[in-house]
Amino acid sequence: MSAADPGRGVPQVPGLLTGRRRWIFAALVAVGLGLAVAAVLWSVLVARVITALSAPAGAVPGAGGPLGGVQWLVALAVVSGVLLYTEKVLAERLGQAWVSEVRTVLFRRVTDAPSRGTGRGRSTGGTSLRMMGDLSALRRWASLGLAKLAVAVPLLVGCLVAFAVIAPVLALAAAAVMGAGLATAAALSPWLRSANRAARRRQARVASHVVERVGNTQVVQAFGRERGERRVLARRGRRLAEASVRRARAVGTVRAIAESTALLTTAAVLIATAASGAGPAQAAAAIAVVGIMATPVRELARVAEYRSACSVSLEQIRAELARPGRNGAASGAPALPDGGGALELRGVAFTGLLTPTTVGVPAGAVVAVVGPNGSGKSTLLAAVSGLVGPDEGEVLLDGADIARARPASVRAAIGSVGPHLPLLRGTIGENVRYADPKADGMRLNEAVHASGLAELIAELPLGLRTPVRENGAGLSAGQQQRIALARALLTRPRLLLLDEADAHLDPAAAAVVDRVIAGFDGTVVVVTHRPERLAAADVVWRLGNGVLRVEEAPRAAEAAARTRLEA
Repeated sequence: MSAADPGRGVPQVPGLLTGRRRWIFAALVAVGLGLAVAAVLWSVLVARVITALSAPAGAVPGAGGPLGGVQWLVALAVVSGVLLYTEKVLAERLGQAWVSEVRTVLFRRVTDAPSRGTGRGRSTGGTSLRMMGDLSALRRWASLGLAKLAVAVPLLVGCLVAFAVIAPVLALAAAAVMGAGLATAAALSPWLRSANRAARRRQARVASHVVERVGNTQVVQAFGRERGERRVLARRGRRLAEASVRRARAVGTVRAIAESTALLTTAAVLIATAASGAGPAQAAAAIAVVGIMATPVRELARVAEYRSACSVSLEQIRAELARPGRNGAASGAPALPDGGGALELRGVAFTGLLTPTTVGVPAGAVVAVVGPNGSGKSTLLAAVSGLVGPDEGEVLLDGADIARARPASVRAAIGSVGPHLPLLRGTIGENVRYADPKADGMRLNEAVHASGLAELIAELPLGLRTPVRENGAGLSAGQQQRIALARALLTRPRLLLLDEADAHLDPAAAAVVDRVIAGFDGTVVVVTHRPERLAAADVVWRLGNGVLRVEEAPRAAEAAARTRLEA
């Protein structure tokens, strides 16, 4: 199964070294080898330049004397600079390419999650912040951890080779100190993971609290909870600070080891140089190579820091990917057959909410769904729309099971409006076209006029380009509803689902909903509490105590009575 194939098992986190990223990693290794060669040549040239400078005039053969060696040193410095620039670009490309693929898999999984339970027990804003933090940890590991390994290991091997050329004892001294330091840093990985996990958990709680309260300040103010919320935030902030300090201790220890390893390696090489009786040229070459080694030694010692943070984030990402997805048909499934919107529920049931129910309505009918709060009205409409799969049974539209039909044809055949489908940030036009960005001008014009949106657009200077804030903030309930209706009608659906579409609307806005229902050619299922809406329905589905009862609507009863009288 591919990593980006949601809904068919648990998607896997894309491998870091897969696809084109393997070639980027190979290029990083090549950069490390290039730097290693440069380090060896640097040590040789430094030794020759020192020898030339310390020799009597004319004693060192070769045109240019020490000046020629200096020119080569300058050339090597330029080459090393180009290689270091290339390393930085490749490392960032490696990290960004991996994170981009992981982000796509995560996003597909989140958008594939069932409507019921999406975000249950979690703050949406807090979850988004944590996801961004997790992805940042993955990028740091790829760009600053693994990429550094690819470059630093060949470079350090090259430096050790240079030491072996100068004097084997120097190579042994440097290898011993580096090995001890890196092993110590690696041994601290469990401590780093534990500290990172605790700090991340505290940070998530603070982020969730702040995002939710900032997004609902009116609730806080309405109940006079300003001081109480500040106390809660201060308490959680202190715990976050304590966890962050503990993480800083672990990270600081690793970085101290990295710095100490670099300094001790320098000291070990200098001591070994002095003890071996090396001459000025060898000593100068050794010092030059130690200067090259210092940076990769520090970076290698910090690899454990990046790896531990990445491990904690990968745990959270895998947990997110393991969340159940919707059971939908594959893109190669057959499309829904043509029809007028005949709807049938065949044995549909939700555990603890609705017992097995079989009911149907002909194409063109208007169904009013009523029942007390919590009786399952919205869940029933979500099942009819295909956003939620019932625990038992199937939903048929024009004789075809929507769960086994091509998803694109289902989405085009069903238009939905409800409080769980808010407007998105953008413009009015972008919100209307969201149902089908490729819709032509004719369909857009039909949807705009059928929903009553044309009247609103005529009053706005920017028309369809009028900005819309998140969740439609800044627009009245009636304005939001007209835009939502136009969005639902854009695909020319045969089934229109209205979940409390007339709730909290003034009479003028409610009249727009009446006109939409009256003028719709297909089937309409509307959740409502308004008596006048029941009077206009053909049939009533009454939900309560886990049972759906079919009742004759007042309009149908009146028509039947007239038929009996005429007979």
